[in-house]
Amino acid sequence: MNLKWNKEMQIAFQKILEIDQSFKNIFNQIGFPVNRATKQGFESLARIIIGQQISTNAAKTIYSKIIKDNLLNEKEVARANIETLKFYGLSSQKAFYLKNLATLINNNELDIKSLSKISSEDVTNILIKIKGIGKWTINNYKIFALQDVNAWPAADLALQESVKIIKKLKKRPNEIEMEKIGEVWLPYRGAASLFLWHFYNKVKIEKKYIKIWSVKKNLIELLI
Repeated sequence: MNLKWNKEMQIAFQKILEIDQSFKNIFNQIGFPVNRATKQGFESLARIIIGQQISTNAAKTIYSKIIKDNLLNEKEVARANIETLKFYGLSSQKAFYLKNLATLINNNELDIKSLSKISSEDVTNILIKIKGIGKWTINNYKIFALQDVNAWPAADLALQESVKIIKKLKKRPNEIEMEKIGEVWLPYRGAASLFLWHFYNKVKIEKKYIKIWSVKKNLIELLI
C-alpha cells in the first residue's frame, strides 16, 4: 500500500517548480507525482532489490507472488533457502541478496528502522557495505521509504530518458552527465526525481515512437 508524501516532500515539490520551468510544465500537464511512498523496513528495501535491472512488470510479478505467500518479511526470508526464493522468479544472486539482508536485520546487525534518524550520508555508508545494494538501490530507498527530498539516482534509465525529453537533448545523458544536470535542482533532487518518474510513467511507449505531451501545447512524436 502506497503512503502519502510527507510535508517536507510536498514543500520540495513546490520548490522544484520555482527552480525549473520544465517541472512547472510537467505539473501543468499532469499534476504532482502520485503518492508512492512506502513504509521503512525490509519489505521496501527488498522490493527495490527485486526490481534491479529487470522490467517494472517482471518485478511486479515476482513481488506479487512473494507477497501472496506472506514471505516478504525478514524472519521468513532469513529462514528460507535459496531454492525456495528462486521459485518465485528471483535469480540465485538476488535470492542471496534478500536472504543476506533479512539475516542481518533478523540478527540485529542492521537496524533498518533507525535509518530515518541519521544523515543521508550515513545511510549510504551503512547500506553500501551490504552485498547487492548499490547507489541506485540506496537512493530509491531514500526517496520512497525515507522520503529524502534530495536523493538522486542518477543512473536510473527512466530518469535519464525523461531528462533527455524535457531538456530536448540529442541523446540520453549518462550517470556523470546526470550528476551535473542535477546540480541545479539541489537540494530538491529527490522531488525532481519523482516528477521525472511521474512524467515517464505518463509517457506512452510504443515500438518506434514515444508520444509525450509537448511542454508547449500539443502531443509530439519523438523517434526512439
